[in-house]
Amino acid sequence: MAKIIKIIIIIFLMIQLFCVMRFLCFNIFILFNFNSIITMSQDSTSILTDIDIQIEATSAINKMYNYEFDDAEKEFKWLVQEYKNHPLPVFLLGLSNWWKIDSYSGSPKKRITDELKLLDKEFLSLMDKSIFLSKKVYENGNKIDGAFFLAASYGFKGRLLSERRKWRAAAFAGMSALKYLKEIRRDDIMIPEISFGNGLFNYYSIWISDRYPLLKPIVGLFPEGDKNLGIDQLNNAANNSFYTRTEAQYFLVRIFSGENNLKKSLYLSQYLHNTFPNNSIFHRYYSQQLYRTSNLALCKIESLKIIDYYKNRKFGYNQNDIRLAHFFLGEVFLSERKFKNSIFHLKKSLEFSNGFKNKKLGYTIYSNFLLGKLHLKIGKNIEAKLYFKKVLKLTNRKDKLNIESREYIKK
Repeated sequence: MAKIIKIIIIIFLMIQLFCVMRFLCFNIFILFNFNSIITMSQDSTSILTDIDIQIEATSAINKMYNYEFDDAEKEFKWLVQEYKNHPLPVFLLGLSNWWKIDSYSGSPKKRITDELKLLDKEFLSLMDKSIFLSKKVYENGNKIDGAFFLAASYGFKGRLLSERRKWRAAAFAGMSALKYLKEIRRDDIMIPEISFGNGLFNYYSIWISDRYPLLKPIVGLFPEGDKNLGIDQLNNAANNSFYTRTEAQYFLVRIFSGENNLKKSLYLSQYLHNTFPNNSIFHRYYSQQLYRTSNLALCKIESLKIIDYYKNRKFGYNQNDIRLAHFFLGEVFLSERKFKNSIFHLKKSLEFSNGFKNKKLGYTIYSNFLLGKLHLKIGKNIEAKLYFKKVLKLTNRKDKLNIESREYIKK
């Protein structure tokens, strides 16, 4: 029962809180311009009301998306020096660290490297400093501004702690974020940036209930969501917002992919990859959508690039990226009837799959199934049978691949 409670906490934190924390740092830029709503606690005038400074800050954020962290952080640190008493620049610096940490999402989670530990420490320190400054802003009367950064800082902190399996600390951070979330989930400021946060809330509050029935009682404590409305709101942000455009497009790729709206997910993933070519996460999604839409010629090109980037140790390209790239190439060469090349890449995909704890990854199972069929095709029946038996171990008896593998073994 304790384990179930932990799982509920982690899922709820990672999905529900993430609905707001990604857009908060960008929202604050435009909200600073509404002096009747938000005022700077240390100064009634903000550098962010200057269009040149806004463009400079946005340029730094775009560099961050493109993994040009050194250049981006130089600009963020300049803001830290200019506005020492406000959480905005500290939070942006922490956000840069978050993207560095997120770039390791394609690595096996068997151990936390020393480099990741250092990034974790620096990130948590920046979030704590942002929380400290946000509380001062909040206590000095700037409730909305303070609540924005408190919810964002606690939310990011909670997500990292939950990923590191520090359940109690994650739960505390999550509850703190939800406390301030109530104050910023207002829809009376009708701007696209606000549509982004509300869109995520509306979509994922339903998605959580559908995917994790155990969480329905918890989700029921919050306002009722609407998936279709959520997608409309995200589209509004993706098409019309200035600061949250990229974030909205990134989430729409994931949502459209999950909803099997592959045409839209491919279009957006291609745009993100072309705009931020150094971002390995965007590259991974783009190659995956190419495969799912049967654009095998382009998928082959991008998969070969991923393998080359991995071999040359380009930042952000990890074992999961190359695992997928080899699988896609296995399918591509199979379609070209180059069976030896297909077998080579499918086996390479399985080699990198061995580094992951979860052996029931979809592409891993399908790699074994395809290798079984390929060995059968070239007359190596014993090897074929071994691969089909692996499929049986990794799937349930009623699964399609399990049934088909048993039929092949009988033959």
